[in-house]
Amino acid sequence: MPRTRNEDEIREMLYEAQRLKREWELWLKDPECKSDRKAFIEAVRNFNALKGVVQSLQWVLKFPNVDDPLW
Repeated sequence: MPRTRNEDEIREMLYEAQRLKREWELWLKDPECKSDRKAFIEAVRNFNALKGVVQSLQWVLKFPNVDDPLW
């Protein structure tokens, strides 16, 4: 049975997701990424997925002005 995560663990997950999102965003802006179609598609996919992860974790932590991630 999976264990419940405490708030500190969820915050750590949020910080890591934000860090990874920033890395993918920087890679998206890199001319090398833009010139490689496969790399660009991968970067867009991962960046967008991490946006959802960040929003979900912020919602779990009850950040103000964060909408329900499913809507």
